Amino acid sequence: MTYAYSWQTNAHRILGKLISDGHEHGLPPLCWTLATTGALTGEAQGLGVTIEEQRAAFTAWATHLGTKTTETARSDGRVSLHAFIDHGGERVGALRAEILPGLNDETTTG
Repeated sequence: MTYAYSWQTNAHRILGKLISDGHEHGLPPLCWTLATTGALTGEAQGLGVTIEEQRAAFTAWATHLGTKTTETARSDGRVSLHAFIDHGGERVGALRAEILPGLNDETTTG
């Protein structure tokens, strides 16, 4: 259990740097999750924004971090975006976005 706290403490420090860098570079805020293992996940949320804004937020972060993006089309019409986050030569987490076509039509007109 002691290792988990060490991993989380280190990830917390890295997360603080990522958030500060994002603010400094004018990147859109992400929803961040810190796992017990210390893995970080930054998610470009889809609720309340257009599909284009969600994709742009993900792309801005992936570009800023210099990471490769994987895009997977799902049978239900959604698109999953994924990119790994490296810090100091070590993989520390991932960026994600679930693009849900049609969902934004209801939230932006309602």
